[in-house]
Formats: sequence, C-alpha cells, structure tokens
Amino acid sequence: MKNENIGDILARRLRSRGLDRAVLAAMVCGEADKVGEGDFRAVSFKGGALKIHVSSNARANLIKLREKDLISKINLKFKKNLVERLKFEIS
Repeated sequence: MKNENIGDILARRLRSRGLDRAVLAAMVCGEADKVGEGDFRAVSFKGGALKIHVSSNARANLIKLREKDLISKINLKFKKNLVERLKFEIS
C-alpha cells in the first residue's frame, strides 16, 4: 500500500463522482466573499464568470472600477486564473 496525500485522494474521489466543479465553485465563491469584504455576495461561478449580487447600480459601478483588482486577488488564492470576469445581479 503506497502513501498517498489525503488531498490527492479527496480530489480523485470528488472527480469520480462529478463533484469537483461544484466544490471548486463553492471555494471560489467563498474566497470572493472574503475579498469583497461585504460589498457584494458571490452567487455562483461557472465557466470563468463569477456572478455577484449587489444592492444597487451605484454599488455595481464602484465594484466595476475595482474589478481587475478583485479578480486578481481571488485568482491569487488559487494560483490559477480561474475567474475571468464578473457578472452583476442587482436588486
């Protein structure tokens, strides 16, 4: 029996059950919420697009000005360029 890293085992099991994308999306949303510091709430992540919920058009415009910086901070956590763009959901 060879020694395996628990992270490798878990990743393989998630992939085999088709859950790896869902887990990654949840992790990206969680990190986005931290980076956003309450300015928005991450809703979903799919295909490089992070959908965020904001309270107003004005808030969306302010976040749009910081979009590249926010995306860079999120991607830095994962050491990959996962997030390519933000999509806004305004209520």
